[in-house]
Amino acid sequence: MMRVMLEDADYCDVPADLMTFDEGAVVFWREGEEVGRHRQTRIRSLELLNVRSMTRRIERARKTHPNAFRQWTEDDEQLLVKLFNNGATKEELIEALGRQEGGIATRLRGLGLLGDDQKLP
Repeated sequence: MMRVMLEDADYCDVPADLMTFDEGAVVFWREGEEVGRHRQTRIRSLELLNVRSMTRRIERARKTHPNAFRQWTEDDEQLLVKLFNNGATKEELIEALGRQEGGIATRLRGLGLLGDDQKLP
């Protein structure tokens, strides 16, 4: 698990066992699948997290957000885009997707629907 510290004191935890660099982006991988990417210019630092403590953190997060730290499926992304484009609030997105605010915002940024300096509505 990697903690990616971003500008503006934002961060996200990425379940990765490898990272590579691709045209100005850091790409995170787990078991051969891409699990995330961030532009290098946004990254302030990277920290390898204790796997055991992350397991407990994931278990705690999934008590209230059942899809926290899970891979995004195509269906998840389609629902996210639909809800976002229809003006869903932050709370509605969290409830419908079962994910944490940071995961939703990161995915929206990756899809180009939320600017780097924007927060969820």
